[in-house]
Amino acid sequence: MRRSTRFALTAIAASLIATTACANGPAVGPAAGPTASSGPAPNPFLAQSYNNQTHWNDAATDSVGFTVPRGNFEITPESVQVIPNESVSLPLVMDHVGGQDIYWWWAGFSLRKVAVENGKLTEIARTDIPVRLPNYTPVTPTERQAQAEKVKTFLAARDEAGLLAYMKSQPNRMLSFAEDQVANGAVYAVLGRDDTFYGCSGRQIFRIDQLDPKSPTSGMTPLRAATLPASLFDNEKIKRGKTRLPADILFGMGMTYNGYLVVNTLGGKVVTLDRNSLQVIDSYTVSGADEMFMNSFATGPEAGGGAVYVASNTTMYRLVVDIHGKIHDDEASGAWRANYDRGVVMPAPKIADGTGSTPTLMGFGPDEDKLVVITDGARKMRMVAFWRDNIPAGWKARPGTQSPRIADQLAVDMGPKLESVQSEQSVSAFGDYAFVVNNIPTNDSPQIERGGGFTSLINGATRPGPSGVAMLKWQQRTHNWKMQWVRTDVSSISVVPMISGGGRMAIVDGYFTNRWNDRYHIGMDLDTGKTVMTIRTGTDPTFNGLYSPVKVDAEGHLFYSGAFGLVRLDTSRMKRVTGDAVTTAQRQ
Repeated sequence: MRRSTRFALTAIAASLIATTACANGPAVGPAAGPTASSGPAPNPFLAQSYNNQTHWNDAATDSVGFTVPRGNFEITPESVQVIPNESVSLPLVMDHVGGQDIYWWWAGFSLRKVAVENGKLTEIARTDIPVRLPNYTPVTPTERQAQAEKVKTFLAARDEAGLLAYMKSQPNRMLSFAEDQVANGAVYAVLGRDDTFYGCSGRQIFRIDQLDPKSPTSGMTPLRAATLPASLFDNEKIKRGKTRLPADILFGMGMTYNGYLVVNTLGGKVVTLDRNSLQVIDSYTVSGADEMFMNSFATGPEAGGGAVYVASNTTMYRLVVDIHGKIHDDEASGAWRANYDRGVVMPAPKIADGTGSTPTLMGFGPDEDKLVVITDGARKMRMVAFWRDNIPAGWKARPGTQSPRIADQLAVDMGPKLESVQSEQSVSAFGDYAFVVNNIPTNDSPQIERGGGFTSLINGATRPGPSGVAMLKWQQRTHNWKMQWVRTDVSSISVVPMISGGGRMAIVDGYFTNRWNDRYHIGMDLDTGKTVMTIRTGTDPTFNGLYSPVKVDAEGHLFYSGAFGLVRLDTSRMKRVTGDAVTTAQRQ
């Protein structure tokens, strides 16, 4: 029997704020979602789905209770489906509409509405957005597939100069395709109730509505956009901050539990907007002269549904949005701030110094520690857990921490051979487990191009990629981290990893370090770290997830968008491998 995908982990959560009212409109009634002990409470202003935003849910856990099958697999033609994109693509969200799972996929410069019919991806509707990038000419799906094939030949030949020249020559701005999404696409997005798609890029926010929200086959409206005032941006601050981005722009997006759309800017502002009109209501500016936001944020039902957990490159914040959409940073309103180690500026894929992770919430049960976690900016990053609500009575700051708000921090030490351990990905969390990856190669030779897309294509293919992944586990009784296991033979280039709770595994898209340019999806047991799942995708860059999150559906099919399109992998139609020397050796 098909499991309902309306539930992240199989239970009905209490409606924590179902009766909340605000100027943006009344909240809906009790919503379907995970129990408090297994995941975040559902947000009544978003689609009642396990996957309603870029990082899956409001807590940005990058995890789900569904089971990904264990075993070793190789792809077959019937097990793979790809819909080509226009440019690199990231957000993939879903809802259950009229008895059918419907997906909204950001394809670079368009929103595609997609269903799976008879085991095949089918595009239902599409809305294009204006492309205001200079020297951009779209390519056809066939031409996009040809680009992937051409990139494959350069990677196989380890011809970085040839690849660079080819990418520069392409009409769809292939060399800057990662940066173009920040400027004119969508990196962070949320799916509102009635399946309104909200996104942001550059200095504008936009929404795309369903013509009939109750119909799975409904078309979509044209994009409705609003450009934010120039006074909310500070280009000079960005120049001082030594980022890889040329100007101040919008970065993250979320929805508070009391119904306000929220965005943050690279330059250090948090902005609330009316979710219907897209008009600015209020803004908050960080105080540091070189303080910036380089990730999105989590939201929670705390503080009357107005909690926003956002980390700059120096400070972790809980800001509070009140019922009128005004932003507060004072303790009386339930807000707090805490400094952490900003560390040093690191190479791509890191954007600058400070944390590379969107804050992740952990602890949802009545007897669980309520935490918000990030990795810090130290050269060997630490996993840092902050008390996200009240600090326990009698709690004293731990030695070496910068604030009593820090519940614990632990260095993610992967051994003496890895001089730098840093991540541009969020912490994946499930229960007490927290999974992190290292994105920085060791002894990396100079690169001829520092763009994020180019770097993510060549790392692990033409040259060794970064190595190292780690699992930590929170100890509820002693309120501290424990290192569960470390793997230095696994490489995760830049994709956002995930945890399959039912499969009891953490999943990355990358390589084994003894077999570069031979790509695998790798699943590692939560408790032991042993390899329990592999899907070999080989040398085809179509399967390079780039910066996108790996996601799955209720049947355990892997879904993700990335360098060249939307990919769906069905293990039930793959070839099972029992004697693969590489994967056998990695089972430890």
